[in-house]
Amino acid sequence: MAEVSVIIPALNEAGTLPKTLEALRAADAGLQVIVVDGGSTDGTADLTRSFPDVRVLASRTNLPSMRR
Repeated sequence: MAEVSVIIPALNEAGTLPKTLEALRAADAGLQVIVVDGGSTDGTADLTRSFPDVRVLASRTNLPSMRR
């Protein structure tokens, strides 16, 4: 079981999130990584799911222009 959890809030981060996730994976510190996607429209959640060791949670956005 991981002793440290890293929680990453994300909204339309498909362009930058992979680099962050790769860096955390390279640290190999037994981290639990959780990405909370706030309703991205750029494929952030799908891209994050390509990292099998990362948990993806969905959340509604608080941005008025992006509410569903």
